[in-house]
Amino acid sequence: MAYSTVRHEVILALALTKDQIHDADMALALGADEEKVEAAGELRFLLRRKALLETRLAEVDRRIAEHRTLFSWFRQEWFNLKLHVESWIAHG
Repeated sequence: MAYSTVRHEVILALALTKDQIHDADMALALGADEEKVEAAGELRFLLRRKALLETRLAEVDRRIAEHRTLFSWFRQEWFNLKLHVESWIAHG
């Protein structure tokens, strides 16, 4: 996958994550006790995901001018695997 495509997808995922963080913040502030507990867990997950996506965006920006190597492919696939595994664990 081209880095420009990856960058675009990361930016979209980051925007979606920020919207979800806003929703979780609202549920944490205004929800019932059960909703607050669920929102707190979701917020923790979303903040980790946001940090991971911001790191990935910085990495993609650094690597756009570089040549594609086997190591860069492995790093990209490893990142995608970590992102999906964390999402599967969080959402059961």
